[in-house]
Amino acid sequence: MPDELGPAVTALQRKLDEQLQTVNETKRMINALLKMSGQSELYPESDNERSGIVRNDQFYGKGVATASAEYLAMRKQACQPDEILSALESGGFEFGILGWKEDDRLRSLAISLAKNTGNAGKFHKLPNGAFGLRSWYDDDFLAKASAGSAEVAAKKTRKAKAKARAAKTAKAALTTGRTEAKPSLVKPKAPKKVKDQTIPGSTVQQEEKTA
Repeated sequence: MPDELGPAVTALQRKLDEQLQTVNETKRMINALLKMSGQSELYPESDNERSGIVRNDQFYGKGVATASAEYLAMRKQACQPDEILSALESGGFEFGILGWKEDDRLRSLAISLAKNTGNAGKFHKLPNGAFGLRSWYDDDFLAKASAGSAEVAAKKTRKAKAKARAAKTAKAALTTGRTEAKPSLVKPKAPKKVKDQTIPGSTVQQEEKTA
C-alpha cells in the first residue's frame, strides 16, 4: 500500500511546495508595502531565508521549477544558472528522475528555466543571463522589455536573411559571368588534302612524257 500511495504523496508535496512558495511571495509583498508606508514588517523571515543556507534535503522530491524558485526566493536576487545548479545539487535535488546527464545538467537547467519565462512563466531572464522570479519585476516594464527583445531578434533574422540572399545573388552572378566569358573550345577543321586523281594513260600523262 505505501508504494502505491508514493506517487500521490509526491505530487501533493510538490503542490504544497508551490502553495508555500506563493504564500512566502505574498508575505514579502505585504512586508514591502508596510515598509514603504513606514510600518514594521508583519511577517519576519526565518534565519534560513535570510542567510540563504540550503539544507541537505531541501530540494529532494521537488520539481526543478519549484526548487529553483525556492532558492531564488531565499537569495532575494537573480542568479546565474550555474549558481542555481550548485544550490540544487547541495539541496539533494534528484536529477536522475529528469534523465539529465551529469555533464549536461547546466545546459538542461538553463533551457528548462528559459522555457518557464514569459507572461505565464515563473521566471524572468535578464540580459546578463541571470534568472529571477517574474513576480519581482513590474509587468509593464517586462512587456516593453519582451517587445524590445522580440524586435531585436526580428531585426537580426531579417539581416541574416538579407545577407544570405545577397550572397546567393552574388554567387549566381559570378557563375553566369564565368559561363559567358568562357572561350569556345571548338577547333577549326583542317582543309582536306586533294589526292591526285590523274588517270593512267590519259592525255595529261602523255603530254608530260612528251615534254
